[in-house]
Amino acid sequence: MIAICKREFASLFNNVIGWLFVGVMVAMYGLYFFLYNMLYGLPQISHTLSAVTFLFLIAVPVLTMRILSEDRRNRTDQLIMTAPVSTWQIVLGKYLALVLVFAIPVCLMAVSPLILGLFGEANYTGSFLALLGFVLYGLLTLSVGLFVSSLTESVVISAIVSFVLLFLGYMMPSITGAVFPDGGIIPTILGAYDFITPMDDLSDGSLNLRSIIYYVSVTGLFLFGTVQSIEKRRWSVSVRKLSGSVFSITTIAVVCAAVAGVNALALQIPDSQAIIDMTAEKYFSLTKDTVKFLKDYSEDVTIYVVGTKKSVKESSVEIPKTLKRYHEANPRIKISYVNISKNPTFLASYDAEGEQEGSLIVVSDKRSKVIPVSDIYPSEIDYTTYSQTVTGYDGEGQITSALQYVSTDDVPVVYILEGHDELAIGEDFMDVLEKSNYEIKQLSFLKEEAVPEDSAALIINGVQSDLSDDDVKKVVDYINDGGSVLASMDFLQMDNLARYKGILSEYGITPVEGVVAELDKDYYYQNPYYLLPEVEVSDATDGLEGKSSIFSPFSVGLEYNEDNDNTYTKLFVTSDKATSKKGYGSAEEMAKVASVQTEVTKDPGDPDGPFSVGLLTETKKGGKIIVLGSAYLLTDASDAMVSYRNSRLFDSMMKVLVPDLENENGVIIPVKKYDETRLTVNTNAAQMYGFIFIVLLPVSCLVAGVVIWSKRRRR
Repeated sequence: MIAICKREFASLFNNVIGWLFVGVMVAMYGLYFFLYNMLYGLPQISHTLSAVTFLFLIAVPVLTMRILSEDRRNRTDQLIMTAPVSTWQIVLGKYLALVLVFAIPVCLMAVSPLILGLFGEANYTGSFLALLGFVLYGLLTLSVGLFVSSLTESVVISAIVSFVLLFLGYMMPSITGAVFPDGGIIPTILGAYDFITPMDDLSDGSLNLRSIIYYVSVTGLFLFGTVQSIEKRRWSVSVRKLSGSVFSITTIAVVCAAVAGVNALALQIPDSQAIIDMTAEKYFSLTKDTVKFLKDYSEDVTIYVVGTKKSVKESSVEIPKTLKRYHEANPRIKISYVNISKNPTFLASYDAEGEQEGSLIVVSDKRSKVIPVSDIYPSEIDYTTYSQTVTGYDGEGQITSALQYVSTDDVPVVYILEGHDELAIGEDFMDVLEKSNYEIKQLSFLKEEAVPEDSAALIINGVQSDLSDDDVKKVVDYINDGGSVLASMDFLQMDNLARYKGILSEYGITPVEGVVAELDKDYYYQNPYYLLPEVEVSDATDGLEGKSSIFSPFSVGLEYNEDNDNTYTKLFVTSDKATSKKGYGSAEEMAKVASVQTEVTKDPGDPDGPFSVGLLTETKKGGKIIVLGSAYLLTDASDAMVSYRNSRLFDSMMKVLVPDLENENGVIIPVKKYDETRLTVNTNAAQMYGFIFIVLLPVSCLVAGVVIWSKRRRR
């Protein structure tokens, strides 16, 4: 076998074919590597490899067309078949020669992720998983070409038939999707000849054992077919035409059935066991919280997906896999794809007209909830270029929230006060409210005589203009009736908010004049006003205790009077070295404060710490007030500074304010962020590596091939 491998490998490089294969593969890969990775800065090579895959349709037939056909035409195959080696040794020897040729460009491709690491944080896991899929696909195509070459002595027929078979395997997903958009038994059978989807499944960042099983088994099947083709000629007369006969019908039928059986069994393995999610944010897995929630979920629910299974899979890699995980975790959750072109009135029945493909409708006997695909893939707009970029995947978070919503009996209402130029609450925090299945409403005291009776909680975030006496009375009456309020401070406006501060003083809380500055470096980030307070142990700070857990910039200190019937719980506090600096009462002064200061000193008259910058007050009448010293704690920028722990804090605080039994045990899954950043590749480096991969290496291969071929011709 080794001798045959050496002979075939040498013969491929004694003419132009081997050199041409390597040169073209490297050149095409280098072109897309230059475009996608060098110019666009993509941190992994999966897109590059996917773009090169079509090249196998041409390169493999050219590489394999002679390997058995020419021996048969020149009758040199008789020497091999009469040699003291088995047919399997003959086939594996020739196949290994092809594999070694293929390994040369693959080794060069394997170096490219290491090159990307020179220019930033490259995604090595994603790159090498994609390369694994590319290699397995390439090995399968080589086995197809070898098999076809064994059927005929015509090199041209071998190349054409190989191309046709590889083209069908490459296009099968598109063919079945176009002809059978709703699926069925026929596309399922034809899908067994789908060569490209298993590679795509390995390129998305997960190690798919089914894909590996498919490639290994089908490659083995084609090698077995090659052996059978040679065995027939070894024991019978030569046939000088394309042969469809086989040496042993029974043996081939058994092997084909075994391969089909192995792949059928692989499909029965649950995704949780068959697919190892190797993405950083676990895009294709369910978190432990969701798995625990689904274990006890007893509602019968159907999740309708807008679009066909094929079209949704093409537009979203994650959604179909996530839905399948939900069904596997709890069979009560059914998944149904809806072809809107065949059922145009479906969306109207759920008041979901205009929803895009990939949107979900979660339906139970109690109610339904529409999840737009834009919520599953949150995005941001870059106003400098007016381009929209998807920032994360929130499929699990939205679906888990919807399952809780459609199974709960009552939906609590949270009001957000407006009409006083309140600061906007960040989207991360609004997501917490939505995923907790609160109904969110705006409250204007100009339109309401009191806080509505259905209010589960009232949020007052960073008012910029003071409340009226009537507004104050409405809030106080609401708290005295057992209501819950979350109130935050903007230090810039505190001198102008006498009546707003009067609400706090009603319950013994007094804001400290000025803005808190930390003099202990362990309690701030870069700037003494960017506080990293000590989070105390409480239900409202569940799991966040300690320093550097939350970020509370530009905070007002909070003092309280314990000589009353109210109960006070410190949520987060500064160090005893903190002080409160005065004199920052304008936007101009805020710009001065925001500049990075390496040192702040305590002046005479500055209040001494420690200060509470988060406080929970429970009144004797059952009301609850959580006061945050900083309204900027509820911004997305602050949330991102501490890996989104501010929004987790907000969730815990809301559960304390709204002690609804169902909501208290609710599950909130944060958005799984797309943290991949583009690489920064300078122009000189991009041009250098582009030249090496696109020009230098391919041209060197072609020149070497031509030189060797010319020397052999002159002999």
